[in-house]
Amino acid sequence: MRRRTLVTTTALFVCATTALTACSSSGSGSATDSPAAATPAAAQSAAASKTPATPAAAKDPFHGRTGGQIFTDAIQADRTAPSLRLKADVTDAKDGRLTVDLTMNSKGDCTGTIGKGKDAVAMIKVGRIAYLRPAGAHTWTKSDTTTGEGKGLAPMCDVKTFLADQGEDNAAKRGRVITVGGVPAMVLTEKDGAAVYTLDVATTGKHYLLKMVTVGGDEPGTLAFSNFGRPVHAVAPPKSQIAAG
Repeated sequence: MRRRTLVTTTALFVCATTALTACSSSGSGSATDSPAAATPAAAQSAAASKTPATPAAAKDPFHGRTGGQIFTDAIQADRTAPSLRLKADVTDAKDGRLTVDLTMNSKGDCTGTIGKGKDAVAMIKVGRIAYLRPAGAHTWTKSDTTTGEGKGLAPMCDVKTFLADQGEDNAAKRGRVITVGGVPAMVLTEKDGAAVYTLDVATTGKHYLLKMVTVGGDEPGTLAFSNFGRPVHAVAPPKSQIAAG
């Protein structure tokens, strides 16, 4: 079982980012500053975001592959995507609610927001340089992701690293076809102790993993993937808005 690793990875990267900006002492941001203000809880997401699709075609889009094999292929598809958007809303037993909304590409560039609790941090990474700005702040801090504390930020924007060690040793079972964001997807389900995993994989085009919902267990939450192949507009802030180092 490796589903929990993906959620744990999210938690580790969020904590690394917020630690560099002393996010825990910056105060709560406004509703517009929250990276996932409209993101539902895991159980609600599982029920509300999935609507029945039209009946599946008689031909199996996965050619008889098992649920585990489908998930392995889907993770590989996401891992090798030229770009994607990740939205995550998970609850870690130690660190509480963690949220992510980042668009990233295969070069390691990204832009978006990361949150811990009610605090949010805007993040832009271009090349090896990451820029961070807590909610309510007017200046960005600059960090080199190849040295010192900045090293913890680099994997957050790297699709391959983020999805490493996923898709192996699983017993996902095939289920019905639904729609996720307008895309037909097959529901795969898996259980590990108290945790139940719902994994939605696109049935048309590239078979991407679109969503993973975890209900129960130590780290419930939702991870959603979208915007595959779309350009990532990661641009460094103006020099006048970057704090002196």
